[in-house]
Amino acid sequence: MYISYLDGSGRPSFSDKEDFVLASLTVNEKHWNYIDNHIKVIKLQHFPDIPDEEIEIHAKDLVNKHGIFESVSWDEIYSLLDDVFNFISENSTSIVIHASLLRKDKIYNKKSFDIEVWAYRLLLERLNHYMSVENSESLKSKSYFQYCILLTDSEDMKKDQKLRIRLIDMLRNGTFYSKLKYLFEEPMFVNSKLRNLSQLVDCVAYCIRKHFRTCTPSEHNTHWERYFKLIEPKIYAPYDTNIGYGLKILKKKVGDSQTVLCSCQMKYYV
Repeated sequence: MYISYLDGSGRPSFSDKEDFVLASLTVNEKHWNYIDNHIKVIKLQHFPDIPDEEIEIHAKDLVNKHGIFESVSWDEIYSLLDDVFNFISENSTSIVIHASLLRKDKIYNKKSFDIEVWAYRLLLERLNHYMSVENSESLKSKSYFQYCILLTDSEDMKKDQKLRIRLIDMLRNGTFYSKLKYLFEEPMFVNSKLRNLSQLVDCVAYCIRKHFRTCTPSEHNTHWERYFKLIEPKIYAPYDTNIGYGLKILKKKVGDSQTVLCSCQMKYYV
């Protein structure tokens, strides 16, 4: 079985000008324990006096110095992030990244466009494509097909239930492009504070949004550009490009039929 942790960066609303990124970090269950334990080690190396379960590596909290990071120096914050992103980069076969990026300022039909639904739709299509390729290899080796369970970050019960209803319909009935047959038909909502891999994908989503950011530059951008270079090889790229496969950038909605076409063509980059 594969486990895919999902998290967003930015807000799925046109009231916020920042682009929205939804990212997934996918691992096979056989690698899960090693990755989880290694993140615990990183936490304890940087905060030896705090139980690892009380430390949430949350990118926004780190860069804004919230919570336990309030009095931590910038050198120490980036030392922690260095360890996190180096670890992701060094795991060449056990971690795979997918992401969808929605350019809000390029989408003109804002009243009828649901950012969150489209972000999930585009991401899940690509995640299912990845699983179909993996299962093709399993078939060649006469192994069992494997499926992927989705773990997404919980906000609150009301929002979780609303998103669950929308995702169940998508997972059961498919999207414009894919039947999503290798993904479990119901997502699990988890507390990211208790899930080390949820914290990894939070950092990944934040990093991708920082890389493609079109708003005011930040003094911290040099760090995030370096981190993006570390994780970029982990973005799924089956044909020597991640565009349209591991990374989908949706820049505009020009009409229902063309939006469907944009979603259906895996290599279509808009």
